[in-house]
Amino acid sequence: MSRFIATKEHRRFCEFANAVRKDRTIGLCYGSAGVGKTLSAHRYSGWDKAHPMFSDWYGSKVQFREESGISANAALARSRTLFYTPHVQSNPRTVRSELDEILGRTHLCIEQHFIKQGEPLDRSGATIRRPKADLIIVDEAERLATQSIEVLRDRYDREGIGLILIGMPGLEKQFSRYPQFY
Repeated sequence: MSRFIATKEHRRFCEFANAVRKDRTIGLCYGSAGVGKTLSAHRYSGWDKAHPMFSDWYGSKVQFREESGISANAALARSRTLFYTPHVQSNPRTVRSELDEILGRTHLCIEQHFIKQGEPLDRSGATIRRPKADLIIVDEAERLATQSIEVLRDRYDREGIGLILIGMPGLEKQFSRYPQFY
């Protein structure tokens, strides 16, 4: 694993992400390839630790409860953020399904962290605090078609969750057609 160096740009990304989370708003992050947008988002969200566990979720159904998942659970509990990269030409149904799946896994990992920390449980065995993610970061947002963007906006509207869309220069022009994003 390579070392991560927190640059001025990374600190600016963290400040931006914290503002989007706090205000429960939508933010656009765009810039040239290689400037560190994705790497900063991975680090901020804890996805650098969670991704290996999520990519093999079905291979190890209880991995989030094992020692190998503890640091990933803690990272997700700290960030309360999920990171999502849509496939090229993802349709709205796929975007909704993948977001539901990732969000459910993220909530499960966050809750597992609080259970391990000794949070009080209700009768169903869930933590009383009901922790959940409050920020979604979508990388490669320029891949999304209009209807898939509406799926994200609908989730934002219904759940009051912060949303960051990351992409290449020109993303701001693509979203200027949508008054809800501009």
